[in-house]
Amino acid sequence: MTRPALTLQVLADTAANRAQVNAVLQAATDYHLLVEGRAPTEAHVEEFFTDVPPGYDLRAMAPLGFYIAEEMVGVGGVLRGWNTPSKCMIGLLILAPPWRRGGHGRQAFALIESLVRGWGRYDTLRVGVVANNHDGLVFWRKTGFVDTGEIKPGYGPFVANIVILEKPLAPGTQPT
Repeated sequence: MTRPALTLQVLADTAANRAQVNAVLQAATDYHLLVEGRAPTEAHVEEFFTDVPPGYDLRAMAPLGFYIAEEMVGVGGVLRGWNTPSKCMIGLLILAPPWRRGGHGRQAFALIESLVRGWGRYDTLRVGVVANNHDGLVFWRKTGFVDTGEIKPGYGPFVANIVILEKPLAPGTQPT
């Protein structure tokens, strides 16, 4: 059985995209309950499109939508130049529950990796995983990320510490 093709779009901040992102976040309430101890709200949608760390502007952020046909089935985000000019931080990758455990997460990550390679300026991807998200840690490690040894104390809404992982981008590989 072949999996439906997953596609990626960098999202503009529009009412239609906000509604779709909200639908995915609401479908993935289990994720928010796990890492934040609360269900997603409209504030999560606002943050998805507008929240960048101090010292960065919105042009450094790429809010992502993952689609099967016309249906948004997941969301993600990448911040360019996180903590050094040559790294990108994956700030989020969530799939709605019906699209988990079928290889779609790996497809979504492959699309992110290809997107970042296409930008041509970055050699490393980083991700922070809330320590109690055991499935998330397993997923990122299986996709080639390794622990950096950095553990960030839980902050803001997060219920546990943040484990930092990194993956080098293979040199000279560009999307085809």
